[in-house]
Amino acid sequence: MLFNNKKTGSVITAIMFAFALFFVQPVNLFADNDEPEAKEKEEKTFRFEDITLLNFFDANQEISQLQRHTQERMAETVGQLDLTLERFNQIARANQIGALQGGAFTDDEINAFNQLGPQISQLQREQQTMITTILEEKGFSTNSYQEVLNEYRTDQELQAHVRELLRERRRQEILEERRREAEEKAEKEEQG
Repeated sequence: MLFNNKKTGSVITAIMFAFALFFVQPVNLFADNDEPEAKEKEEKTFRFEDITLLNFFDANQEISQLQRHTQERMAETVGQLDLTLERFNQIARANQIGALQGGAFTDDEINAFNQLGPQISQLQREQQTMITTILEEKGFSTNSYQEVLNEYRTDQELQAHVRELLRERRRQEILEERRREAEEKAEKEEQG
């Protein structure tokens, strides 16, 4: 071998492997075209059942709405004492590291922060309780929800699969709505 270094040798091996895959792949892509009908694309299986993915999506939507609502309530609360939520959060971060007295905040801001702290903490506790309730209603623990969320964020195929599940669910809802409307119309015609 021309390279004595093990690291260089493994890099060369990896490059050769990638190079081989590059040229082998197109051959495999066209191999099935000789058959009268191309084989169906092999459907990927996911770690989570479809109902779990739909429940995850629904829970995520509810949690997002809850978080927006809580943010609005917190902004209103801090606004009562002439603070913005951003400024309140800056003071909270400074308080966590013991840097409130550095002169970056006025005495009025610090007093407002101290008055608002319990109210904001209460809003955050309420939000967390409601999030836990939403997750439990959808069949998740915090950990299981986080597990699906992490995979969903990183797997584009899983994201596409969830979008397809949502389209199918919506299609089924529309069909069900049309069926009910037809039944109601038939009932009215029978009565009238």
